[in-house]
Amino acid sequence: MSGQSQFFILIPAMYVLFTLALAIVAVVDRRLVSARWAALGFAIAGASIIVDGYREPGGDRWVSWFTVATHFLPLLIMLQAFLSRHRRNAPAFAAILTMMAAVFVMPDMPWAPPHWLRGVAVQATCTTIIAAGLPALWALRREAPVDWIAFGVVAGAALSYAGRTVVIFLNPIGDSQADVVAFYEGLNIAFHSMSALMGMSVGIVLLMTIGYDMLRGRIEESEIDPLTQLGNRRRFEKRIAEDGAGRRRVGAVLVIDLDHFKRVNDQFGHDAGDEILRAVGAKLNALFEGLGTVCRTGGEEFVVLLDDRHAEAVSALALSARAGIAALSFDGQLAGTGVTASVGFHYRAGDEDVPTSIRYADQAVYCAKADGRDRVVSAAKVRGLQTLRAVA
Repeated sequence: MSGQSQFFILIPAMYVLFTLALAIVAVVDRRLVSARWAALGFAIAGASIIVDGYREPGGDRWVSWFTVATHFLPLLIMLQAFLSRHRRNAPAFAAILTMMAAVFVMPDMPWAPPHWLRGVAVQATCTTIIAAGLPALWALRREAPVDWIAFGVVAGAALSYAGRTVVIFLNPIGDSQADVVAFYEGLNIAFHSMSALMGMSVGIVLLMTIGYDMLRGRIEESEIDPLTQLGNRRRFEKRIAEDGAGRRRVGAVLVIDLDHFKRVNDQFGHDAGDEILRAVGAKLNALFEGLGTVCRTGGEEFVVLLDDRHAEAVSALALSARAGIAALSFDGQLAGTGVTASVGFHYRAGDEDVPTSIRYADQAVYCAKADGRDRVVSAAKVRGLQTLRAVA
């Protein structure tokens, strides 16, 4: 068996293994959208290499076009696999370029380019598709160590295709069939070897990042309160520790305590109380999504640790939380039952630690309760003295 024949058996076999492994992961954990994209990308790439390996150089032009078009598509899909881990999409520009390039290299068309220009265009397009995702991956590189590795392997792939572009540009392909055959005999195996190395690197890194995501997902599940789907005390303490380590500063604190919640449990039962807690959890989750960490720290008590960049909005957010809870409505035995909350907040300043800020916000809640409940009270520290101010 020739080296070329072995190549076109071993590489698709490797891609099939990656496809199966990623597909199994996608089935086991349906939340891992990146695994689905990656499995699809490897399946298409494997099919492309099989077709390319067993076609005759200079043979059917439409078969050749198929192998080129299915070379663009896996690159776009793999880029999507990396970005979907962070709920991002591949740039629209890359998708449009993929479609335009596939049309541009169609054979027997009035605009069909000569072989030299076609070769340069194919490699340059691959370079551009991959490079289009590098800014987003660079911005995400600090999310976790695996994101640095992901950026590195994608950047390496872009450089590889850029190198191919230069090689073809400096070694133009003639238009005769003999020229095409000679070119493929000289560079086809080299180019496919580079693709195989990139594919193996991408596959390993994708499995690594997806494995990391699975582990992180399991950890996050252990930090979620099953009733409200908010953070539990473990998430709460972890967030305070992150602030203490200087990784993510807490800029303001809100403490939210439901009013007369015990009466609801006594009158309607704990199932009704759970229904209210679920509704409040959903409301707070929607209100503070992307702004900070919301945790249920007690039976009917919630704490919001606002990220520093959103701290200036703490007063408006506290008012929105009170109003949102008061606007909740229920059916069944809870029909007509109103739910209110007392809210205390504190804007953290200077080197004050988070537990102290929480204590101030908690005292503001007590003040709101004493003032008749369904209130928002601000706690502030002025010249070493704590002051409380009713906001609404």
